[in-house]
Parts: sequence; C-alpha cells; structure tokens
Amino acid sequence: MKRKTTLTKLDILSEIYSRAGNNNFITMDELETETGLSGKEIRGMVEDLKEELLIVEHPEGFQISDNGMHFCKTRWA
Repeated sequence: MKRKTTLTKLDILSEIYSRAGNNNFITMDELETETGLSGKEIRGMVEDLKEELLIVEHPEGFQISDNGMHFCKTRWA
C-alpha cells in the first residue's frame, strides 16, 4: 500500500480487500504492520466498516463481506 500522511477507513478496506478478499483473513497485527497504524487507530475504522456491512470480523481476523466485495469490485476492479 502506498503510504499517505493520513489513512482513511477506505484505505483500510482497500488493504483488507487486496490482502484477504472474501476467502481469506487478515489479522489486526497484519493491518498494523501494513499500515503503520496502531490497533487503537485501526479499531475505530474497522468498527465503522463493520457497521456499514463491508467487512466481517472472525476469530481468525477480518474478511470482506459479500456487500463489501460488491463495493470493492465496483470501486477498485
């Protein structure tokens, strides 16, 4: 991911989409490593994405939901 000064929840969604898609998972630790943000900074954004039904959280990590996959494909595919 290209580093910017400030990352948004769409940047986090893009990272999850590119790394995990809807068949795999990305952990909070991996998101922290990839984005350079702390878990506290990421948590608020992923909670917003969960509320918008774009991602789901499992014990294994985060994954793009079916609705999220549609959104991502129309935006970035």
